[in-house]
Amino acid sequence: MIDAALEARLVSGLRSARRAVRDEALAELHAQLGGRLHQVCLRIACDAEDADDALQETYLDVVDGIGEFRGEARFTTWIVRIAMRRASRLRHRRNRRAEEELDAGLEARERAASPQAQAADLDDVRRLLAKIACLSMEQRSVLALAAGDGMSHAQIAEVLGIPEGTVASRLHAARAALRAALGSATQDG
Repeated sequence: MIDAALEARLVSGLRSARRAVRDEALAELHAQLGGRLHQVCLRIACDAEDADDALQETYLDVVDGIGEFRGEARFTTWIVRIAMRRASRLRHRRNRRAEEELDAGLEARERAASPQAQAADLDDVRRLLAKIACLSMEQRSVLALAAGDGMSHAQIAEVLGIPEGTVASRLHAARAALRAALGSATQDG
């Protein structure tokens, strides 16, 4: 994370009436936090293009919403929350598109494939979807912040607005669910 003095300078710059000052503050924000924010977006969206889009949308939201930033949380905490929401929305959209494409692909295969091939394809699809769905958004968020930024439980609690104990339990549950999903996949395959 960045120190409080730099946060104050960035907030002031982003609120400036002068475009050059705002642009400079945004460039500094990107230099200081861009990599970390991108990693958070990538771990939540699970797709590089969506992570790039989420990061760009985050910057737009920051510029548009800086007037509403009240300073009740740290500036970096506010930005990470925005990035997480953006990445989550993009992942949700991608999942819907993927399901539609999968349905269309399965329909095409059904018309061309044997019943045995159809059953095998359907089983593969079900296994894949089960692994993807094994982590809740809450678990993915905690895991992304812990693994992506190496944030402490206290920092994650601040970003997500939950108690530290909840962070620890969600992180433990996420790791256990992931181990179980990966373990059963290797046993099945």
